Amino acid sequence: MRLSGRRALVTGAGSGLGQEISRAWAREGAAVLCTDLNPETASKTAARIVEEGGVGAAMGMDVAKDCDIEAAVASCVQQFGGIDLVLNAAGIVRYQPILETTRESFHQTIDVNLFGSFFVAQAAARRMVLQGTGGAIINIASIAGRHGAGMALQYSASKAAVINVTQSLAQALICHGINVNAIAPGYMQTAMWDQIKRNYAGGLLGVTGEDIDLNICATIAAGRLGVPSDLCEAAIFLAGDGARYVVGQTLNIDGGVEFN
Repeated sequence: MRLSGRRALVTGAGSGLGQEISRAWAREGAAVLCTDLNPETASKTAARIVEEGGVGAAMGMDVAKDCDIEAAVASCVQQFGGIDLVLNAAGIVRYQPILETTRESFHQTIDVNLFGSFFVAQAAARRMVLQGTGGAIINIASIAGRHGAGMALQYSASKAAVINVTQSLAQALICHGINVNAIAPGYMQTAMWDQIKRNYAGGLLGVTGEDIDLNICATIAAGRLGVPSDLCEAAIFLAGDGARYVVGQTLNIDGGVEFN
């Protein structure tokens, strides 16, 4: 197994990308602490890992709270003996017309998507440095961070910053054997995407979710939306020994989206 003996902390593990990658890492031998704002969904992911023969534990965590971050890192160390891997998958998205975007919604998006990713990475990296055995940190960015989005300015800005922070963390931490990279998913079939379609399609455009999917798929070379499992092999690779010389990169996994 490619991640045998690794100890992992995953944020946003209760659903979507975080859940799928947590299970994939566990199948490859990692012990995974599944964290989520909703402790019940985190517990369900951990239970599924155990049912599949892996090692999993769970706790509630708000990545916008420093005390929660410190508690999660401490719990990973206490339960598994250390921390070697981090996946920052917790995130939120708000679709609002630019002229209606509020300071409050902007702050909330930045707190979770950007500050959450950075401070989780920082807290874990401090422990990895003390351990002296290196590690890997993977941030979930987005193709939205590669270009502007008129209806999701806060989200695009936060994910662009995640890409930049990934590069900065990588430069600062590689001397400690801590490798930092990111994955930028495209349009993925997740609960978050369903929420976006409900709020955006019905509330702002007055069209159906099916129409949104058809229009989006027309811009994707692969001809379909992604699914969380499409990210698993990349997440396993970036967490493993084969990616030791892949430093500060953001890998697009988007099916070949065409941007105007």
